[in-house]
Amino acid sequence: QLYHTSRLSGHAWVQELIHGHPKHIQNKLGMRLHVFVVFIDELQACGLKNSRNMMVEEQAAIFLYM
Repeated sequence: QLYHTSRLSGHAWVQELIHGHPKHIQNKLGMRLHVFVVFIDELQACGLKNSRNMMVEEQAAIFLYM
């Protein structure tokens, strides 16, 4: 059975997770949306920045993707 069924990738996929059904982000990244938002804030406070090709949210989602 397919695991990743979204046709989106990259930034669009992360936006789908953030704005989609709450269980979807928890199933894919292992945390609820409010925890993901705090995680992003902490990463940025520690100095992680958007790269030329990828936003911090996408970098974190790749790291957390299960």
